Amino acid sequence: MRYMGSKRRIWKYIAPIILEGRKRNQLYVEPFCGGCNSLCEVEGRRLASDVNPYLIAMWKSLLNDEPQIYPISKEIYTELRKAYRNEDLSRYSKADMGWVGFMASFRGKFFDGYNGGERKTGGGKIRNYCDEAIANILAQVDRLRGVEFRCCNYYDLDIPRGSIVYLDPPYRDTEEYQTEDFDYEYFYWWAEELSKAGNKVFISEYWMPPFFREVWSMEIACNMSDNKSSRIEKLFTI
Repeated sequence: MRYMGSKRRIWKYIAPIILEGRKRNQLYVEPFCGGCNSLCEVEGRRLASDVNPYLIAMWKSLLNDEPQIYPISKEIYTELRKAYRNEDLSRYSKADMGWVGFMASFRGKFFDGYNGGERKTGGGKIRNYCDEAIANILAQVDRLRGVEFRCCNYYDLDIPRGSIVYLDPPYRDTEEYQTEDFDYEYFYWWAEELSKAGNKVFISEYWMPPFFREVWSMEIACNMSDNKSSRIEKLFTI
């Protein structure tokens, strides 16, 4: 799924580190599951959560093989965005809003502007980004069957002792995320306590406090707002 902050490009590098020595039936947990691009590459017992109720409702709807709105016209997008802003569930469900709000938006950012229909790229190629996003997410569905999805804050998720936990929180001090309400100091304390409780904990971030140990890093090319640049992706543990 096209999703802000997706780890699709780096998962093949960090997966061997995160899953090394995983025991039979050992639970794998993602409390910031987002687009599930890493989750769908993991087999066995899996638990996933996210604080966004529209995202979780969408995933549950897809896994229940429920029909989705298609095609997603600009008129439908505008209507559902208005319903979402007014918290009006009289005609459309949270799953509908999640589906339209993610599939037909720029960069997969929830209701961040309509990106449906055919568009001509700089090279003259005709693309339909909405249809591409839909094809990508439908290709994930079968690989996510059996995942237990919950909607809650990361700190409210009941994580059984002995789990492997991969944390991909909003990155600190980046324009890509609106992080004013995210309590990083509490998150650092919580992640440390999670490790002390007998879990294997890994965190994707650009920077972490000194008591977290960096176990992997790579420079990744990115293209945001038409400005080509790069960033150093890192993986930490405790």
